[in-house]
Amino acid sequence: MDSEKLLAQLHGLKTVFDEKESELTALDREIGDGDHGVNMKRGFNAVNEKVSEGSTKEILKQTGMTLMSSIGGASGPLYGFSFVKMSDAANDEIDADNLAEMLDIFTGTVAEKGKVEGGEKTMYDVISKSAGVLRETGGLKMEDVQKLADDTEDMIATKGRAAYFKEKSKGTVDPGAQSAVYIIHALGEGVGNG
Repeated sequence: MDSEKLLAQLHGLKTVFDEKESELTALDREIGDGDHGVNMKRGFNAVNEKVSEGSTKEILKQTGMTLMSSIGGASGPLYGFSFVKMSDAANDEIDADNLAEMLDIFTGTVAEKGKVEGGEKTMYDVISKSAGVLRETGGLKMEDVQKLADDTEDMIATKGRAAYFKEKSKGTVDPGAQSAVYIIHALGEGVGNG
């Protein structure tokens, strides 16, 4: 995937989050404060407006900076900082190996910044397993990444606002995990068998 394709996929997330805003908001109303859909939509509308050209590194870095300044809550800094860190590792042509390396950085950044680990019902549960899916299957198909988010449904949240809901957080897919599905799929589409 070259810089033009990367830019097109990241711009495509505007449409995805425009369409999925109500779904993410509904999930976040169940176990959060109900603003995740609006925040993600705002963030990727801003990426669409402000990120227009550059190398793969520059596009990822600009995307990160834009997300940091336009998404509220915990998601903005976590996604934003992760994109900035991933930009350091991106090649001009992102192949499956390079993408796996970038996803490892994404995982490490979210773990460090969010102070999270697996099984806590967060975006980390999708992000941390996506490099493994890529290495195993050679791609990031939507259904494979979606399964990672679906797995959060039976978890009890122990981090973030959802943790206040304790047992009641069970039975709902984590909204951050769901938004991570769309972002990871966009990064992986057209790379390997994605």
